[in-house]
Amino acid sequence: MLDGLYGRPDIYNQVYDRFTEDIAFYTDLGRRADGPVCELACGSGRVTVPMALAGLTVHGVDLSAEMLAAAVRRARDAGITVGEPAGDSAGSLGFSQGDMRDPLGDDRFGLITIPLHSLSHLHDTSDVMACLRGVRRSLKKGGRLAFAVHNPDPAVLARDPSGLFRIHPELSSAALYESSRYDAARQLLHLSWFVETMKNTERFSYTLRLFFPQEMVMLLECSGLVLEHRYGWYDRNDFTADSGSQVIVARRW
Repeated sequence: MLDGLYGRPDIYNQVYDRFTEDIAFYTDLGRRADGPVCELACGSGRVTVPMALAGLTVHGVDLSAEMLAAAVRRARDAGITVGEPAGDSAGSLGFSQGDMRDPLGDDRFGLITIPLHSLSHLHDTSDVMACLRGVRRSLKKGGRLAFAVHNPDPAVLARDPSGLFRIHPELSSAALYESSRYDAARQLLHLSWFVETMKNTERFSYTLRLFFPQEMVMLLECSGLVLEHRYGWYDRNDFTADSGSQVIVARRW
């Protein structure tokens, strides 16, 4: 499940630090939560650290030791003392290495988040269900799960696998190109990134599980969670067939 890009926080941060549109969304949910926040697949702390700076008690979990080290550096650069696990005081922050399918403890969190399509790194339905059921057990009664996944785009699924497509053209320090191949039988999108800098070109391959909208509702219900809201973007605009993302808030009743 762990792909090469997630051992390279230097490249990951170049690409994703510019994306901040989801931070206010998750922070607002955290402020309204009855209990601490857990971020699964927290990466280099792009969302976790701002949430702690906003006064929330947050615990980040990630599989990559390199990404966690980058998250700790980000927190310390922001003036946050990192504990493990996060304490009970407002604004406390902790990190631990772990798999999003691992148990987190029963009735512990008011909000669990899985930002930036990270649930899609679980490729088999059994793994997705293990994660969602574990989330339900770890949420307090009435607690929420918030996450985002892609809304599958037929144009991307139909791409020529031999083609290269420029992505993230706003980057000034590197040029990124992407190729993709879709396995319709398993709903897996196999992607390769070619990162071109002044020094060399590096290739990173990874695979995303795609979730179709009605399938996502059934997976949540089978896990004991109820879909509360589905947005088309983090500004809470309505989800439509043309939305690029499914921004989901589910609840444990």
